[in-house]
Amino acid sequence: MDKYSSVLIIIPARGGSKRLIGKNKVILNGLPLFMHSVNAARKVKGNIRLIVSSDDNDIVKYCNENNIFTQDRPPILALDYAAKQDVIVDVCTQLWEDEFYIPDIVVSLQANSPEVDEKLLTGCLEKFKKLSTVNGCKELICINKDGKQNGSIRIMTYKTVFQRTLSTYLGSFTHDLIDIHTKDDLESIQNLGK
Repeated sequence: MDKYSSVLIIIPARGGSKRLIGKNKVILNGLPLFMHSVNAARKVKGNIRLIVSSDDNDIVKYCNENNIFTQDRPPILALDYAAKQDVIVDVCTQLWEDEFYIPDIVVSLQANSPEVDEKLLTGCLEKFKKLSTVNGCKELICINKDGKQNGSIRIMTYKTVFQRTLSTYLGSFTHDLIDIHTKDDLESIQNLGK
């Protein structure tokens, strides 16, 4: 990792969920689900800033007790149909308004992807850095071997966060992951011994 690049890792961890109630707070191997992503992010080397965006009092309290910076999520962005990218935009906008903070790289790290570890996250960041940048834009997504986006990791330049068009400067990193959306998904992860 280029030690001079500032990296903002955002973990959107809302309280609600239709298929697995309170999924981001479900305990997996002794930790709330979202903490697996937090722990992976904390191990990445470099100029890293980590923020958990949440509307949930329990998640915010847990983060505060464990020295994890949080940002309150507006109620409209905690609804089922709210786009994850809108949460990323909200966090970046608030950081600019409050601190004039502009990172070089922004990472959307899904709270319900407990298989993501430091090695995978670092590998994705390294590949992202090698991608060509056009007009300040580029991004990388994590996909499964079948070519489907698993949603676990999305890395982008700061300018890409705010673009209003589809990305044409897109790279991918292939790594099979299970995202937790249902009780069956949770049991699959538990059976893998994660």
